[in-house]
Amino acid sequence: MKNTILGRLILQTLLTFALCAPVAAMAQEAWEEHPADAAAQADKWGFNAGAGASLRTSEYKGINSLGTPLPLIGYEGKWLYLRGMSGGVHVYRDRYQEFNVQVSYLPQSFYASWSDNDRMKRLDDRYSSLMAGLNYTLRTQYGQASATVSTDVLGVNNGVMADVSYAYPLRFENVMITPAVGVQWTDSNYNDYYYSISSSESRSSGFREYSPESAFSPYAGLTMRVILTEDWSAIANARALFLGNEITDSPMVERTTTYSFSAGLLYAF
Repeated sequence: MKNTILGRLILQTLLTFALCAPVAAMAQEAWEEHPADAAAQADKWGFNAGAGASLRTSEYKGINSLGTPLPLIGYEGKWLYLRGMSGGVHVYRDRYQEFNVQVSYLPQSFYASWSDNDRMKRLDDRYSSLMAGLNYTLRTQYGQASATVSTDVLGVNNGVMADVSYAYPLRFENVMITPAVGVQWTDSNYNDYYYSISSSESRSSGFREYSPESAFSPYAGLTMRVILTEDWSAIANARALFLGNEITDSPMVERTTTYSFSAGLLYAF
């Protein structure tokens, strides 16, 4: 029982990092884009640290939401970066483009004991993994476009993920509001691992057998950053992910949309 609780707390912590870290990185990049802040930013080390919290709904039956408070940390350097659970090397970077090789922790998982549904408790656990891949970002006066492709390197799900997004920052005196839209693609291996029902699981749980193909899951989000002082910023992010049919058709899934919200207070070193 203690191990289950500890595992849940660890996963919740990692999940919050995944939700908050991209917001912290966006805040740092947005800060650098303000000419008035250039002198203040020049003496900083590229580190962000602070405290935040997150809440995310789960698509799995019998599991409602996950959330926890935790510290936040990030680093943006000339060649290296750390954005929560993602870190890597800037192969090329200038004011308008960024091409990276990165490694990311994938928090996606399912623990049968967490579910309140009796049949779900009879299914196999599905574990998180480590993903490695390429990321490209283009920044223009018309907004920011980003694309990432990554694959499982630990042999857990043997899957491939791709993500394409577009964001347009709206800047005011001390506030930046950034709406964003995108789509996430997961291949059949990924979906099969996290959402399939095997023949043995079907016999045990009573769920029908299921083996999904690849799926596209669009999403929309909104990020707000408030510059409080030269060093301090407050950030908040909300996102809705609309799961693809191959995912929502799974007997394991009861929600077609998942929602996440994260907020934090950051200090730039």
